[in-house]
Amino acid sequence: MADEETAPEQGELAITRTGDKLRLAREAAGLSLADVATRTRITQRHLDAIEKSDFSELPGRTYVTGFARAYARAVDLPEAEIAASIRRELEEDQYGARPVYEAYEPTDPARLPTARLTWTLVIVALLLVSAYGVWRFLSVEPDEALIAAQNQAAEDSEAPATKAAPATAPAKTGASVAANAPVVLTGLSEVWIGFDDAKGKTENWRTLDPGETYEVPPAYIEQFTLRTSIPQALKVTVGGRDVGPIGPADTLVKGISLKPVDLVARAGGSTATAAPAATPASKTRR
Repeated sequence: MADEETAPEQGELAITRTGDKLRLAREAAGLSLADVATRTRITQRHLDAIEKSDFSELPGRTYVTGFARAYARAVDLPEAEIAASIRRELEEDQYGARPVYEAYEPTDPARLPTARLTWTLVIVALLLVSAYGVWRFLSVEPDEALIAAQNQAAEDSEAPATKAAPATAPAKTGASVAANAPVVLTGLSEVWIGFDDAKGKTENWRTLDPGETYEVPPAYIEQFTLRTSIPQALKVTVGGRDVGPIGPADTLVKGISLKPVDLVARAGGSTATAAPAATPASKTRR
């Protein structure tokens, strides 16, 4: 009996190193070394060296003290007391004879990995933003440039026909249509149409189904221009008269005036080279 009662005392007397105190406090709290590593953000290898008082495995005096203080906080031991004990052991262990290579004392060594992680995330975020900008430039801008080039080509292709037409043909055709003649848009197949203001901003848009008609309101005629991406699927009539295609097939066209006189003049210009006499050419299209 006497031996069993004295055994715990002898065990406690054997605990003389700070590492033993930290280990016992950890075990009493039901924590593993990995749990303490997660709480302190200190590698498990360094924590194990502190528990064994094997300071040769640790980087420097300041780091040893800082790691021990963080360990003490994790297991609810007094930091100042643990730090003082560690310093005494460092002196006894001839640790001071080692070359000191740390340039400064960090405020809290346990927080250094967090700072590195934060900067890493910032750099990754900047790289992602830069990559998105490059992708956006390469994938979107060329499409807009291509559309602009197609529109310019469409305008250039219409210019010779307009110049070749007799000067009196558009004037006569336009004069025969009243300025307030109804402008009706009819979908030959499903087609998207939009109405742009003076700044080129699309204020209203809609989709016409095959055979569906839409009479353009007078206010739209005066304030907006027409745009569509499938000209061949849209039939435009002014006062019941078909003015013909408003642009090359499968090409984005925009800035098309909705005024009756302009639409009829546009039709007259496009048929002038095929039929010098405006009236017969119109009857043929009907």
